[in-house]
Amino acid sequence: MSQFPGNGMSPDELRDRIEEIDARIHDALIERASTETDLVSANATTGEMTPLFRPERDADLMRRMVERHTGELPLSTVEHIWRDIICACTNLRADTAIHLDGSAELIEMLDLARFYFGFSVELVPGSDASDVVGAVADSKNDLGIVALADRADLPWWRGLNEAGARVRARLPFVVLEERPADLPALVLAKVDSLMDAVDMAVYDARWSDRLPVKLMDQGIEVLSFYRSASGVDALLAISGDLSEEDVMTACAAAGARPDVLRCVGGYAAPIDGEGDLDEAFESPGVSTSGEGEPQE
Repeated sequence: MSQFPGNGMSPDELRDRIEEIDARIHDALIERASTETDLVSANATTGEMTPLFRPERDADLMRRMVERHTGELPLSTVEHIWRDIICACTNLRADTAIHLDGSAELIEMLDLARFYFGFSVELVPGSDASDVVGAVADSKNDLGIVALADRADLPWWRGLNEAGARVRARLPFVVLEERPADLPALVLAKVDSLMDAVDMAVYDARWSDRLPVKLMDQGIEVLSFYRSASGVDALLAISGDLSEEDVMTACAAAGARPDVLRCVGGYAAPIDGEGDLDEAFESPGVSTSGEGEPQE
């Protein structure tokens, strides 16, 4: 009698088992979609709104998924499947469009949008990042994706404000070597009420001179910057536990207080899918030389 590898099951038995697993997965997906509908109805009964985009909740669920993930199935595959399910099971697809930054490569933007938001939403290519900011601000439920470039063509983040679009997430969320959809980007959305507590707060900062020399030494990441004859604009990320005055103090310690400092959103800190989940996410960002000149 031949000896089969693994658990001793024959190929036919293994195929039958896979079919049973597929059926259970399908049943679970149907149950999840039904439960999501019940949640929306229950919230409507109590007068509580069900947000279309819940980045902090989604980030918490993804962290738990990364913690329990084992086996040979790529983590990026699990992430993509899960995010597609989330979008398909909510009413995100009903009246929401995703506006894409036209200053980035279209193929990369499309890959990023489909990876995180699935195929249930409309994708609308824009002309540039400022166009995306305006489209989100003028809409009710639309989202925007803006590619992160060290040196921006324009200080598009000046258009972010409490009544319009704000930064709500950073992509990629799970950082992996040679992962698909790895274009660095920010997700923009309107916020009808106060945001949940965020790991990282994002600020619009402006100096009439150069960027302070030691921002990174103060725990401040420069997500992007724009230089003009009147000075430099920068989009900064720093711990969400700090107050605006704390951020001002940190900038002063780095070299100079900004002339303008506005909080324009925040996001859940991305996690290292191949390392210690307790370690802080570190991004190369933009560094500065000893003379305060941004280095690309």
